[in-house]
Amino acid sequence: MFKITVAVLSFVIALANTSCRETKNETRPNANDSPVVNTAHLDRLYFPVTFPGGQKAAGIYIYSEAPDYHFVADDDEGFTCVDDVARAAQFYMRSENFKTDTALQNKVSMLIHFIIEMQSSNGYFYNFLTLDGKINTAGKTSVNDANWWSWRALHTLTEASPLIKNINQPLSLQIDSAIFKLIRNIKSDLAAVPQTKTTLAGIPIPQWLPSGSASDQAAIILLGLLNYCSVTKDDFMQEYIRTIANGIISMQVADSNSLPYGYFLSWENVWHAYGNDQAYALFKAGRFLNDSSYIQSALKEVSNFYPWLIKNGMKSSFTVAKRENSYVIIDEEIFAQIAYGIRPMIFASLEAFAVTQDKKYAAIAKQLTSWFFSNNVANEVMYDRSSGRCYDGIVSANKINKNSGAESTIEALLALQKMKAFNLLDSTVASHQNKKQ
Repeated sequence: MFKITVAVLSFVIALANTSCRETKNETRPNANDSPVVNTAHLDRLYFPVTFPGGQKAAGIYIYSEAPDYHFVADDDEGFTCVDDVARAAQFYMRSENFKTDTALQNKVSMLIHFIIEMQSSNGYFYNFLTLDGKINTAGKTSVNDANWWSWRALHTLTEASPLIKNINQPLSLQIDSAIFKLIRNIKSDLAAVPQTKTTLAGIPIPQWLPSGSASDQAAIILLGLLNYCSVTKDDFMQEYIRTIANGIISMQVADSNSLPYGYFLSWENVWHAYGNDQAYALFKAGRFLNDSSYIQSALKEVSNFYPWLIKNGMKSSFTVAKRENSYVIIDEEIFAQIAYGIRPMIFASLEAFAVTQDKKYAAIAKQLTSWFFSNNVANEVMYDRSSGRCYDGIVSANKINKNSGAESTIEALLALQKMKAFNLLDSTVASHQNKKQ
């Protein structure tokens, strides 16, 4: 059983209390004077841990609550998790300064150590660590099986592997070992599943993706395997990439002229905004496989479904059924709208722009990004650039949740970082500020 030392727990509590006092007493700068991609809040959520064997690592506190933004743990889950640590590592190692900034490299290394220490003997990963220093081995959102956090670990570790190789050779070997253990499981537990379909609400759905038809999880696996195969040239997994991509495409319903406008179901007959990375992953797969059919499928969603969502004030989720030759929404949720639902669409729109060089996709990305700067149904700023906080969600047309946990903050920063890399961020922010004035 892994534990955090008592000294480290004391440090975390002291740090939280100190940070809260600083937040109460701080003189906040003018937002326009702060960098748009501001890591201040995420840096506060980062904290050191030490595992029993002496391995030093770092976690990311999952919750931070308004108005003083103190740290909060979940009584049932824990206080830090692989899901958030992995995404934080992705953000930091995608920094334009990563190759030269040794402090940033060390921060990423500590986060990677955390992920590795959370891998279980069966190759999958546990997700949550509790405040008493124990791994949550039984919780539904933490158990070591084929689930989101294991795929998130795969995506991050495969992205980190070539970057860490020339920085920290011992850690690089550990990363590759952890990847191999998980790849072995994917080959035995997922790749061996027969490619069959069943019908739900009149819609044929695949049974060979995670949880049968979870195309949202499949997209994360796909991104990790694309990283892995670009280095290893594993022929078996390259073929499995095509299998996963085909499974995602089989979850795309309707055409570009009728609801739901070429969108990808997330699981069974449900679409939800969070984790909707299917189009982004298919763009990457199409390039890797040199197969335009995957790119065309992704373009259908970005070109038609995203504008429909924007025009209709966004959605949180909905369920569809097939009626004769058309699809109908039988249940929908407009709220909560969260950064984790916006970031995947920004990534896919930017990838569409990169593939086609068509400026309409850059325009879609800019519209989606403006959601963070009050161009949303609540007319509220969701990302505070002066502190680097992204609020946890829009809960109604006139109310937002001003807590700022790890997921919301990291997802916002990932989106803004990507927009900056495409040289679209400053113009997006400036344009929206001008409209507000």
